[in-house]
Amino acid sequence: MKQEIVTTYEERIQKFRALANQLAIRDKNLSWFRTLLFIMFLVGLIYFANQREGTAITAVITVFVLSFPVLVRYHNRIKKQRFHLQSLQQINEEEVNRLNGQLKGLDGGQAYQDLSHPYTGDLDVFGEHSLFQLINRCSTSKGKRTLAQQMQQPASRQEVLSRQAAVQELLPQLDWRQDFQAHGRVAQANEQDTDTLLKWIEEPLAIEKRLPYVVALFTLPLMTLVGIFFYFFGDASAYWPVGLLFVNGVILWSTANKASLTHKKTSHSISALQAYKAMIGSVEQKDFEHERLQQLKGYFLHEGVQASKEIKKLEYILDNFNARGNLFYHIFNVVLLLDVYWLLRADRWKKNLRGDISRWFDSISELEMLNSIAGFAYSHPDYAFPQITEQPYVFEAENLGHCLIQSEGRVSNDFGMQGKGTVCIITGSNMSGKSTFLRTVGINIVLALMGAPVCANKMTTSVTQVFTSMRTQDSLEESVSSFYAELKRLKQLLQMLEAPKIPVMFMLDEILKGTNSQDRHNGAASLIRQLSKLPSFGFVSTHDLELGRMENELDIVINYSFTSTIEQDEIYFDYKIHQGICKSFNASKLMAKMGIAIED
Repeated sequence: MKQEIVTTYEERIQKFRALANQLAIRDKNLSWFRTLLFIMFLVGLIYFANQREGTAITAVITVFVLSFPVLVRYHNRIKKQRFHLQSLQQINEEEVNRLNGQLKGLDGGQAYQDLSHPYTGDLDVFGEHSLFQLINRCSTSKGKRTLAQQMQQPASRQEVLSRQAAVQELLPQLDWRQDFQAHGRVAQANEQDTDTLLKWIEEPLAIEKRLPYVVALFTLPLMTLVGIFFYFFGDASAYWPVGLLFVNGVILWSTANKASLTHKKTSHSISALQAYKAMIGSVEQKDFEHERLQQLKGYFLHEGVQASKEIKKLEYILDNFNARGNLFYHIFNVVLLLDVYWLLRADRWKKNLRGDISRWFDSISELEMLNSIAGFAYSHPDYAFPQITEQPYVFEAENLGHCLIQSEGRVSNDFGMQGKGTVCIITGSNMSGKSTFLRTVGINIVLALMGAPVCANKMTTSVTQVFTSMRTQDSLEESVSSFYAELKRLKQLLQMLEAPKIPVMFMLDEILKGTNSQDRHNGAASLIRQLSKLPSFGFVSTHDLELGRMENELDIVINYSFTSTIEQDEIYFDYKIHQGICKSFNASKLMAKMGIAIED
């Protein structure tokens, strides 16, 4: 099944590469033709100027002025099509890499890492070889942030079911999903630039008293041009154009600071607007069936407003503002009051549509999040969409595996637990799979409660808050030992359980490993008793076999184990979970294999 999906992606890679190569040839030819046309224009202009042929000069200039911009627009369109095809090729190459476990180079969402988070650090949600790399198909920075937020918190049952239905509609629509993703790759602006743009839109209008500036805009440029014309071709005094240019300068001085700030705050956001325009246009042209997708599309088409066209207008305004970096802009600005014109247009856009654009961006971000989950689901047709039960403290799964482990080396398990206060104590030999199993359960719950399919044949889970304590580390900077760091982590769990919004599933790996065996046993036993009385359920892995005897003390404590076997001085693991306390150990054998002399 995996190979069939890989083949699909590889065929698309070949198709898009071939089409992009065809456009590359056309792109090159157009570049040469543009150069040739410009040279012909110069040659013709110089030749007919020497011949004093005014009519011919006019004809040459007219033909060039009319034809060259058309050629440039056509050339730019070819370049955009080529870039789009290259993006589609890259998207499919990334899909193949994900399926082959080659996640290096993909965005790991490192910006969203938080060591104090209840589970993301221990479950490899962000970073190298992470869940974020496996799922993320977002192109915009705002979309990535939305996806990251959904990976950091469980959604409600109703929200999960809604996402599942929307994702299942998007799942088979490979062409549309990848086109939508490729459109977003036009964006070069980062998250800060996009946020700055939105803040600028929310700011007060640059020109509050419009009427005087509107009057000036419709009168002064024309009067200035007339004055200049009659000065050079008539008998008008120089005082007329100079005086008008001075008045224009005073008006521009009054708006210079606002124009400069507008340019500064928006100049880096134009590519993002181009991406949003293309993505929104893709959504506007798509028919959806699910209510959630229809609602998201509805934000772009309402009350006579078509979002893609309005975004295009804003892009055009800001692109012209961006020309302030050009000397010629300022020459024409003194005559035509360009700053005033573009400020007035920007203000009018903001006044009419500032209430919509944030919602448009949010809707695209949500669609990117759903599209990412759909892409993940498409690449893993053997994964199942889990059932989200209303009953609390339930987790059951068949053939449960870890999605970050390649299917060829993945070992899956059947497992189930339920009931408030249930504590599964997992014992086992070194390297036998205890930690991996805890991460497997945790990462699949994260997938389930964000609306994604899980790495299992079947799974049922309650809405629950996952909490892990696995990779606690010491800190020289803060003078914190690993044992104290673990205690701080356990305190965070207990504080969460004082008033939890939803039941908590805890996963405590190698509990209290930083202290002596007696203290470790007493502390762990006390914590298990405490947790069994709180609104939680979960796992405690340990090498302390004595903790397993708590099964006789508390009915809600259940023993599980992972084992290993030693054959001809080799250690073998089956990575299967078994009920009961572990009865096989391998520490001595492992130490002996490392050259440590073990006395019998």
